[in-house]
Amino acid sequence: MGLRPQFVVDANGKRKGVLLAIKDYQELLERAQDRIDAELIDEAPTADPIPWSVVKSKRQTRARK
Repeated sequence: MGLRPQFVVDANGKRKGVLLAIKDYQELLERAQDRIDAELIDEAPTADPIPWSVVKSKRQTRARK
């Protein structure tokens, strides 16, 4: 990813914002989301896995209500 940001400045030349290409913005957003997901996975409590048959059964029961 080759970021080429353009800065929005005020009358004094102080940076107030940034413009990015949509592609660069989307990639930055995806990377940020991936990092957050990884942190959440690391923080998640470890538990015994739930068998798919149990999950499927619970989903079907909720769908009927």
